[in-house]
Amino acid sequence: MGLRKSLGIVAFCTQAVVAVDYNMQSQKAGLGPGELSMKAYSVIVQARYNRPAAPGARAGPQFDPQFDPQSGPQSDPATGAGAPGSAAAPTPICIRRAAALTCQ
Repeated sequence: MGLRKSLGIVAFCTQAVVAVDYNMQSQKAGLGPGELSMKAYSVIVQARYNRPAAPGARAGPQFDPQFDPQSGPQSDPATGAGAPGSAAAPTPICIRRAAALTCQ
């Protein structure tokens, strides 16, 4: 009897986690509840776990010599690349809705 209850709890918790993740991915894509197809959701989940690890990559945060947490991003004297607000072009913002990707 205890095994049945344990398996029932595991199944219920798994369904709850999948439902919450599906809802979060729908919102992230700019879609309403139920508008994200299960095929598109399965592609998102597979892409999450199928990322190839870069050779020599470590787990955890990487040190960025251009960023000082006390004062923010620093300019690079060698290349002239500066902190945000300099002459560099802004990074485009892309939104994925189902299979379409729109960049602004």
